[in-house]
Amino acid sequence: MKLTDELRDEAGSTWTAITHDAFTDALAAGTLPDKTLIAYLVQDYKFLDSFSVLLAAMIAAAPTIEDRVPGAKFLALILSDENTYFERAFRALGVDDEARASSEEPETRAFIDLMLTAARSTKLHVMLAVLVVAEWSYLEWGTRVEPKPGLAFYHQEWIDLHRGPDFEAVVVYLRGLLDKIAPTLSDADRDEAKAAFRAAVQCEVGFWAMARRAA
Repeated sequence: MKLTDELRDEAGSTWTAITHDAFTDALAAGTLPDKTLIAYLVQDYKFLDSFSVLLAAMIAAAPTIEDRVPGAKFLALILSDENTYFERAFRALGVDDEARASSEEPETRAFIDLMLTAARSTKLHVMLAVLVVAEWSYLEWGTRVEPKPGLAFYHQEWIDLHRGPDFEAVVVYLRGLLDKIAPTLSDADRDEAKAAFRAAVQCEVGFWAMARRAA
């Protein structure tokens, strides 16, 4: 069994929870209250810096230039298209600068700390474990939901950013790189990857719960 499959299987029902959260179904149905989406997006936007630090550190640690190129392309993408989505969504939803500058929720801080700790470790298997959770779990829910026709762009585009061939290719790349290095990992390395994966899954659980509190 591939390491990434093993990690997902070990997460069990917790993995199912983060890929089937009620928030995602309401988003696709167009029934998600604006205040809930705003709370979620404001906090999610706070990840952009730490996520880009983690991804950049992973790219630097990748063993070959061929392993770095897809990650570099993804980094450029999230700092352009996804950032544009946030700006447009905030304007449409009436999110002013004061609201955007609101404090990080504890769940957000926990995930940021995990990303930065993984980046500072410079350990490729640890960084990839966190990145795989963040992107693979979003691909699973993004692919699973069935958007209602006529959704507001800030619903539809958030779903579209997390599904389709381009995003799937990102997940295949991240999973593939972790699976590629798996045979070279010591038992201690594998334990570190598993711990990082579990921690990221728990951060996702907390973040969805945080978003639902705004309902």
